[in-house]
Amino acid sequence: MFLRDLYRSVNSCEVLIRVVVVITWIMLLTYLPCKGQGVSEERSNDKYSLYYYCDRINIEDDYLDNALQIRRIKSILLNSPKIDSIVIYAYASPEGAPNRNVWLAEQRAIAAKEFILKTLTDSNVLLPENIHLRPMGENWEGLEAELEANYHLMNRDKVLSIIHADIPTETKKWRLKRLDNGYTYSWIISRHMPKLRLATWICAYTPIDVVTIKLVQSAELQVPQRLNPIALTDVPEAFERKTILALKTNLLYDALSLVNFSVEVPIAQKFSALYYHQCPWWRWGEADNEHCIRFLSMGAEARWWFNRKYTFRNDRKRDKLAGHFLGLYAESGKWDFQWDRSICHQGEHWSVGLSYGYAMPIGRKLNMEFSLSMGYASIPYRKFFPSDDYEILWRDPEIHGRWHYFGPTKAQVSLVVPIRVKVKKRGGEL
Repeated sequence: MFLRDLYRSVNSCEVLIRVVVVITWIMLLTYLPCKGQGVSEERSNDKYSLYYYCDRINIEDDYLDNALQIRRIKSILLNSPKIDSIVIYAYASPEGAPNRNVWLAEQRAIAAKEFILKTLTDSNVLLPENIHLRPMGENWEGLEAELEANYHLMNRDKVLSIIHADIPTETKKWRLKRLDNGYTYSWIISRHMPKLRLATWICAYTPIDVVTIKLVQSAELQVPQRLNPIALTDVPEAFERKTILALKTNLLYDALSLVNFSVEVPIAQKFSALYYHQCPWWRWGEADNEHCIRFLSMGAEARWWFNRKYTFRNDRKRDKLAGHFLGLYAESGKWDFQWDRSICHQGEHWSVGLSYGYAMPIGRKLNMEFSLSMGYASIPYRKFFPSDDYEILWRDPEIHGRWHYFGPTKAQVSLVVPIRVKVKKRGGEL
């Protein structure tokens, strides 16, 4: 009796298990195809941020991580079969005049839209009216979040209390400027403001590739094959600008009509080599040689730069030939000075010494360099006297010698034109 009841119980459990399994498979087969059909209509939302130079509205790929973001955006624009909409929130950093910042935010949003329309190759992918612009003006919320996360100077609490205060934004700006004689405000501008000049994109699009897989012989499930945001084969590679040389002229010499030029080439990370040439060669008077000033000098200088990056207007990075430097120079040349018959000397010179200087950008494509050199100069000289027609110079054998000099040897205020070219960024994955 006991065995018979046990057998019946086992059979009942087996039947129950089979029923549960059948119901489970029915639900699974019913659910999966339906889920797969819905995936093909799924929309993905991605967010991108493009940054702008101070007081500029055009998009440049050499600023912050714009190269990466542009590649991601182009991948979506060029490969997605359908883009529902793009919403662009554009901001200006909280510095400068408020009206100007409102205009900057508006123009940056417009520039972002123009970039989208220019990149799209198929007008059916995205309609222009589905690009929505949201210029937001000064980015005070972004500044508050940035300072809370990354500002760690000793007066952090005081700065945050100003940012959190329930006062007009211009009052906040005024109070920040008064801290530490303006040092705190300059620090915030140079270290934190660049991240606030941006356009944030919200892009809703159709996944790019859809594959079909088979499940339980008869059920099909469509699963999106997610796009890696960077399609390296379909978008341009990232580039950055590098300074390969710089052309210079000393404005102090130019003001005196002394012809001069310099060429500087960066080497490795913190070194550069400079060649300079000076060649004023004048003569005037009733006779050609009555008065003359002739000076031919050439030299070379090896420089070591303290810092190869410089921030222009608090955000424009120059990779080379800007900042403070120390130099070791050597030069030589010859000279001729004649003033009628009262002064008539000729000779040579050579000099060695040290230089110290500072270079800074004064525009997008111009630098200004200030330097002073100290060293030793040896100047051998000879006395001459001219003939009546000044055509022949006769040497005075009794007047000759050598001057020795130690002290300042050069002063330069140079206008610099950096020559920069686009090169491929190092590193494969972004």
